[in-house]
Amino acid sequence: MKITKIIVATIAAFAVNSISFAGELTVTGSAKATYAIRSNDSTTSVSSGGKGIGIANEFSLSASGETDQGISWAYAQDIDGATVQDDAKLTLTHSTFGTFGIFVSEGGLSSKLKWDVSAYGPGSDYGWTGNSAANHNAGAAVNGWTQGEDIGSYNNFQYHTPAGFLPNDVSIKVAYAPTLSAGANNSSNATGGVPTTVTGDDATQIQISGTPIEGASLSASYFKKGNQNVVIRQYEAGGLAGKYSVGPVSVGYGKFYVQPLNEGSNAAIYTDHYENDSYGVSFNVNDALSISYTHEKSEANKETTTDAEVRSTVETEITAIQAAYTMGGMTMSLASKELENMDYTTGVDGNETVFAVSLAF
Repeated sequence: MKITKIIVATIAAFAVNSISFAGELTVTGSAKATYAIRSNDSTTSVSSGGKGIGIANEFSLSASGETDQGISWAYAQDIDGATVQDDAKLTLTHSTFGTFGIFVSEGGLSSKLKWDVSAYGPGSDYGWTGNSAANHNAGAAVNGWTQGEDIGSYNNFQYHTPAGFLPNDVSIKVAYAPTLSAGANNSSNATGGVPTTVTGDDATQIQISGTPIEGASLSASYFKKGNQNVVIRQYEAGGLAGKYSVGPVSVGYGKFYVQPLNEGSNAAIYTDHYENDSYGVSFNVNDALSISYTHEKSEANKETTTDAEVRSTVETEITAIQAAYTMGGMTMSLASKELENMDYTTGVDGNETVFAVSLAF
């Protein structure tokens, strides 16, 4: 109830007419060149993509300022390598009432990767993770790596509690997406598209994070779609993650669950739910060089629609060893990973090695 009162008071405070001071505009971003080598270790024929060279770049235009009512505002617009304006956000922050924000394909609150301590990135979050294009929303029998959806994929409103409001730096963030149609960065006064009956009408997500002791961080999140055209259950995803650092060593662990929607008309074999476990350890050799080891496992718990109710599980695993060396604004990385049972299919294995050079500006 206290949180509800704060949200109402925050919106009321932001609605008060005030004069804004001139803001500042900054440009930040990065450019990354990669050379990826993939190999297929499967007993079956699987396309690995071979070798590839790529350059990715994205920069953000950011502006910020403050009103004479003590409200800080911030605006950011991302522009990717195809000069597409795809992500944007506008936030208003008051030291007493917290932050209210409007996000377009931005503002993800999932804790699914908050365990990450890797030198380059979680093995499940870059490069090759599988070949299936099946949608895990509907519990497909064969699907690519699944971590669950995030509110940042949609246009949404958010409220964040003010800094210092709760002990141990605990922060509560609540988000609501009024529509789940394609989240393009439309101009002002744009209307939402029409979502499919399976997608659902809206979605909500909450994240709670904090630092219980020095050097440690904890994060938990929960996501749910609403008003889906289902007869049994809605789509849900949630879990928790933690990290702890002492000296040059950092360790992390995460546990996450994904429950696909169930329309009551699944295939003969379908996925009832996914259970993910992730952990990692990293070591800073010095101020420039870091190395890491991570292991991620996603277990697809499958069922059949027959009277026998035969159940089975298939585990997809990604193991990565990485190193990164930083010189000023340039980082050179080497990331090697092994993939087992890709697409939750036994015997479909592969390897990928990525050489990357990243420049921040």
